[in-house]
Amino acid sequence: MEEEEGVKRSIESEKPPDDDVCPICFGNFTIPCKTNCGHWFCASCILQLWHYRSALRQCKCPICCCLISRLVPEASLLVQQEEDVVELLRKIRRYNHLYISGAYGIFLKVLALPLLTRRVLRALMDALMDPDQVRLNYYLMRLLALLLSWIYCSCEFKFIPTGGLGIWRLLDICAIATVAIFSLAGLCRRWVLRRRVRQLAALPALPD
Repeated sequence: MEEEEGVKRSIESEKPPDDDVCPICFGNFTIPCKTNCGHWFCASCILQLWHYRSALRQCKCPICCCLISRLVPEASLLVQQEEDVVELLRKIRRYNHLYISGAYGIFLKVLALPLLTRRVLRALMDALMDPDQVRLNYYLMRLLALLLSWIYCSCEFKFIPTGGLGIWRLLDICAIATVAIFSLAGLCRRWVLRRRVRQLAALPALPD
């Protein structure tokens, strides 16, 4: 027991190398934290990577592709009271809690269901807005329209005014329109992001 506590204290007392930078942003470490595989990242960088890469799964280390089950912030950060540091430490603790095994881990996952639900919905929105997935989204939405129309007819619902189109044709048109709208939104978002990248690339380099 004492040996495990000594190892834990030695891990938490470590600091990132002075001559190293964050492998994600390639800048100096801001609120550094260490993964269970031994690599250092800015806390905000690794959390954003997890946020945008996966909705429910553990984040993979960008260096060794190991699943990150624990993030350990630099020990000196634990006593700081700055608002941004406290907020990031809270997010790190929440990430660590999500991947604790056993009954306590299940309990923490249940508490985090609202957060996970929002992340799943956000992931679905990103998938719909991906211009490279238009064909897949088209077929999936039409299948969804077919399923909803079958449920509507099987349960003998009559609350949707379909006119002369019929429920299947109406839902099919709605599905196609939804895919078109989200695809256009995705193209606009991609154009804006590329424009921002070009603007940043055109900025003069700052002197050392």
